[in-house]
Amino acid sequence: MAKPRFKWVIDAGSNGRAQLPFSVLIVGGGFSGAMLAYQLLRRDPKLDLAIVDSGATLGHGLAYSATSLSHVLNVPAGNMSAFPEEENAAHFLKWARRNHDPRVREGSFLPRVVYGRYLDSLLKEAATRSKRNLPWFHDQVLTLTRVNGLFSAQLKTGRKILAKTVVIATGNVPPGDPSVPGLTDSATKYFPFSWSQTALEGLRGGVGVLLIGAGLTSVDLAIGLASKGFQGTIHMLSRRGCLPQAHKQGEPWPQFWNNESPKTVRGLLRLIRNQVGAAAEVGIDWRSVVDALRPVVPDIWRSLPENEKKRFMRHARPYWDAHRHRVAPEVSEMLSQLVHEGRVQVHAGRITGYREEEDLALVSYRRRRDGQTNVLRVGRVINCTGPEADWRRIDNSLLSSLFAQRLARPDPLFLGMDVDRDGSVLNDAGVASKSLFAIGPVRKGSLWETTAVPELRQQASSLAEHIVRVTSEDRSMDELPTKPLSR
Repeated sequence: MAKPRFKWVIDAGSNGRAQLPFSVLIVGGGFSGAMLAYQLLRRDPKLDLAIVDSGATLGHGLAYSATSLSHVLNVPAGNMSAFPEEENAAHFLKWARRNHDPRVREGSFLPRVVYGRYLDSLLKEAATRSKRNLPWFHDQVLTLTRVNGLFSAQLKTGRKILAKTVVIATGNVPPGDPSVPGLTDSATKYFPFSWSQTALEGLRGGVGVLLIGAGLTSVDLAIGLASKGFQGTIHMLSRRGCLPQAHKQGEPWPQFWNNESPKTVRGLLRLIRNQVGAAAEVGIDWRSVVDALRPVVPDIWRSLPENEKKRFMRHARPYWDAHRHRVAPEVSEMLSQLVHEGRVQVHAGRITGYREEEDLALVSYRRRRDGQTNVLRVGRVINCTGPEADWRRIDNSLLSSLFAQRLARPDPLFLGMDVDRDGSVLNDAGVASKSLFAIGPVRKGSLWETTAVPELRQQASSLAEHIVRVTSEDRSMDELPTKPLSR
């Protein structure tokens, strides 16, 4: 693991400032946590805050820690500014032209490592602007407890940190293991996490690999393997076999959803299909119709009854993900070529069994199209299904500590933490906290779309404004006299 580069890193053995309560403690230092810190210091440079994160580089998370140039952004450079304001819409584009390549266009899909450098520059700017260093505890929060009006964060190294306000910014949770007969903890050919350092180590060229899932993560791994010269067959297996669609520039389509629109999944699909047909009649691609919905997805999600949200999860989610979360055109072309050559094979079906035989894993699955059972003989099986969608299956001591104290609760669908529109965490009774907040994927239950930069940058800005306002009110209350004023 690379050594953290920022001068404000606090290692496990250091003491001093950590003994005092911070105004704000951010748990998680990926894009969400880092940009929230930036936005907080942007509004109040004297704000006393700290971050706890065990990653190699602050701000990168998993998304921007990739070093291969074949791993590119899934959003064009023109829409990857870290700031939501209209006047800063081209911030990343201008930075990339100055610091990467002057030929970068608005529609260019740049390597993720370049975006990581961009985030580095923003954090260094925040450190320069702030008169105080931003403490980064290179550690992990195991539990969070409420003591005498403060939060006490117990870190993995044994340190404890006190804070008046805490923000949960832990990012995506790991994928859940498929419930498959024969797949146990003793399996040696199965890797539960696609981005672990050992997932792609020691692969033999002539033996195939099975990627469970056919979404963005599987595409990343397939392209990465092919770029490294892997000669075995790369199998992708998902329930429906839906690959992500490619981005394509086109004319914008007007917003067509409103509060009078259907409140059922079937009705929404009919509405979208009608709009796609109308767009096609005037020569506009379906992607523009889907993109028109992006700003109102949280409102659409909130408008759906709980049973319709469940119906969406069961039946429509894979198709929405494939059309909404698209890949760069060059990535799509590479993947299509790999499929054409037979180096990548896409299967639709449900895994029914797993066993290991000498150096191979034998994975049986029932094909979607005809119900027949097939067996794939591969040297490795990698889980690329994405974050676990049921928080009841997550083994996380931090979340467990919050739920046990009734300081937080899962949302009704168990997609994340239950929060209000400001990002305040709701306790077991549904009361919004004034000192515990959430940002990023942990808010999926209330927003649905909360993983991409365009959504996260708005959250960081709005939540920072809210926290600064709340903490300012608290400081004002602290300054009130404790004795009655004399007449």
